[in-house]
Order: sequence, then structure tokens, then C-alpha cells
Amino acid sequence: MSESKTMGSGRPAVDRRTIVKGAAWSIPVVAAAAAMPLASASTPACPTCIKAGFPIIGGVVSGAWTSQALVVGNKGTIAFPSIFGLDATQCGISFTNIFQPAFTYIVTRATLTMSDGNTYNSAAGLGAGAGNISTVGAMPGAFLFSNVSLPNGGAIAGIPPYPVVPKTLTVTVTTTLQYGIGLSIQCPMTLVWDLHGLATGLVFLGTGTVNFTGTATV
Repeated sequence: MSESKTMGSGRPAVDRRTIVKGAAWSIPVVAAAAAMPLASASTPACPTCIKAGFPIIGGVVSGAWTSQALVVGNKGTIAFPSIFGLDATQCGISFTNIFQPAFTYIVTRATLTMSDGNTYNSAAGLGAGAGNISTVGAMPGAFLFSNVSLPNGGAIAGIPPYPVVPKTLTVTVTTTLQYGIGLSIQCPMTLVWDLHGLATGLVFLGTGTVNFTGTATV
């Protein structure tokens, strides 16, 4: 039977073994509490679920595009409509367990590759946009590629077809994802669309008109 000790004031004294036992029990709790700030402050990895996609336009999801180039001196401009977007709809609970559903991004580069291997960078369509895991967010603007080399060839009736067509569109974006309390990370991403371009028209002595069409896929 344990002895009950009293202090001079008549109050029961705390046994030394009780103090030691209580201190030993508190060590794991203190250690866990000390580790929590470190765990919450660790930076998560950038997700891989944000892909190239197509936003809903007029109630329809479609990668169809058209563009007409007026050629002077074997140079023309190819414009693409705003049919391209960031698809985060595949980001599920593993994403929302870490990040907030809404995010922002900046388009830093858009590169057109033609079937002849030449590449061109757009001076338009760059800038800030916003996305959410519930939708496919449209790019902030249309892309415009100037001084595209368009050689002599083709035919007014489209037979034979014009030989040089758009092949791929590559867009570089930097997304900003929020997590924790007031924390964020920036994730660079490269998105690629196959344009499947076709062309009709005629360029003769460096001058002419070429009509491009296609249906982009990812």
C-alpha cells in the first residue's frame, strides 16, 4: 500500500514517482507537437494531373480550328482561336487533400511547329489565367504567329493541297497552387496539342492565300 504524505500545511504531497511517471508520458506528446510545424511547412511536389485540353465553347467541346494566311514575300500570319485550355478535371481527392481547388497560371510561351520543321513563337495570347479542378480553363487569349514561311505551291482548286501545314502547338505555363495556410508553390508545365493541319490555296511568286483547317487532339 502506498504511503500518503502530507506537507506542513496539511495538504497532500505529490509523490516523486508520480512526477517522473507524468513526465515520461508527456515526452511523446511534446515530440509530436514539435514535429507538426515541420510537417506542415514541407513543400509538396508539383502535381502531374493538369493536362492540355479544350474548354467548353458555346456548349461544345471541340478542337476544330481554322485560319487564313495572306502571303506576301512567302511570309504569312497564322492565328489560332481560343480553343485551347488547361484541363484539371482529372485532379481528384489526392489533389484537394494538398492544394486548393482553384489556381492561377501565366502563359509564358506559345510555339507553333510547322510540318517543314520551322518553329514560331506567338507574341499574343500570353498572360495570366485562372483554373479550377472542376473545369477546363480557356487560355487568356488567341495565339498569333507572324512571319511564317509559306513557300510557293498548292493550287486554287486545292489539288494538289498546299504542302506546308501547322503540326503542333506547344504552350509553356507556370501555375501557382495554394496549400496550407497562406502557402503556395509555382509549377512550370508544358502542354502540347497535335493540330492535324490541312491546307488549300495557292502561293505563286511569293504571293497568295492559304486556308488552314484542322482538329486538334492531345
